[in-house]
Order: sequence, then C-alpha cells, then structure tokens
Amino acid sequence: MKKFFTVLGGMGTLATESYVRLLDQRTPIHRDQDYLDYVVVNHASIPDRTTWILDHSKPNYNLDLIEDIKQQSLLKPTFFVLICNTAHYAFDQLQAATTIPILNMLEETVKEIKRVKPDAKKVGLLATRGTIEANLYDDYIKAAGYEEVKPTAEIVDMTEDLIYHDIKEQGHSDGQKFHELVRKMVEEEGADVVILGCTELSYAQEMNPEAVFPVVDSQSTIVDRSLEKGMQLEGRQPK
Repeated sequence: MKKFFTVLGGMGTLATESYVRLLDQRTPIHRDQDYLDYVVVNHASIPDRTTWILDHSKPNYNLDLIEDIKQQSLLKPTFFVLICNTAHYAFDQLQAATTIPILNMLEETVKEIKRVKPDAKKVGLLATRGTIEANLYDDYIKAAGYEEVKPTAEIVDMTEDLIYHDIKEQGHSDGQKFHELVRKMVEEEGADVVILGCTELSYAQEMNPEAVFPVVDSQSTIVDRSLEKGMQLEGRQPK
C-alpha cells in the first residue's frame, strides 16, 4: 500500500472493532476496492491508561505506544489515528516520536459540538477517571468558549462500572446504565450537550444509541475525520 493510514487501537478491543465497523459502514462503496486502505494495530496487551495516570509506579502505556508508532512509521502511513481518549494524556510525547501527524481525538471532538448542538453553552463530559482527573478535555473546551460540566464522584463511579465491568470485563454494554449516565449529566448537572470521552462509551452509543439527549461521540467524530482524510488521499470526496 502506498496511500494508507494506521489505526493505533486495542485500548480496548471492542472499541477498536467499533471504530472499524463504523468506518467501513460510512465509506461510500460499490465494490471491494472502494474501501479505504488502513492498518489496524490492535495492541490489546498495552497497560491500562488510567492506572498509570493515577499511579506512575504502574506500567507506563506510553512506552508501548511509542514503540508502535516507531514501528508503523517505518511503513510510512499518511497519518495515525489514536482511538483512546485517555491515551491523549501524553499526546505531545507520542507526536514527538514521529514526523507523521496523529489526529487529535479530543480537539476534533470539541470542534464537533458546534454541529451537534450549535447553541450549547455548558458541555458535560463522561470519561474514565484518568481523563477526568488529568483534565484532558479542559483546555480544549475552554478555548472553544464553553463552560465545562464535570461529572460528580457518583457519576464517575457509574461510568467506570460501565466501562470496566460491563464492557472491558464482560464484553457487553448495558444500555440502561449508559442512558442513565447521559440523563444525569443533562437533567441533574445542567449540561446542554455531553461528550462521550471514552471509546468504550462510544461502543455503548453504537450498541444502544442515545436518542433523548444530545451527545458528541469522540469515536464517531474521529471516524468521520479519518474518512475525510482517507478519501482525500484517493482524490475522493465523502458524502
């Protein structure tokens, strides 16, 4: 392949499968050759991102990601897609490991708010404890002119239960839990729109779409950006 991109995945595997599924579903095709050319790195054994962010004595996931980036850079992809919100904690360090651009999922997700909820003023965030405590979305949300609504300790616990117990451990999503999380952020915390700032939450959105309250899905957003850039490589325009 000469014009392709590399997907840095496996964090976790169900979320990576969701990314690939959505990407292929949204690609305009009439034949096999119309799908995009890409390489998926499903590095399932990479250490947990939140665990290291909260305790730097634990295994550092960055070392594995940097190794993946350097290996894949030898193949000369046109760009990288990093499909884990929490892994963006070390985005600058990861980008410094290669001259090939890495799409910034957090930045693109905040940009998407204008399309989903043009009149939004307060933006809620559902994410892993690592993303929340490291304030990963804060600067992007503030720079875009929004007020950030962070989840309460109870909501964080509920979110982690869905992400780690249901999806990562059990391999399925509980739609009722997912919808309750979004409801709480809107009705109880006052958010105008809610960012799904974890790709496991994006998997939950794919399995049981939120139809009542407005959400900005980080994975869905990066799928669209991947599709746009991937089709541009081939001189095509997305629908």
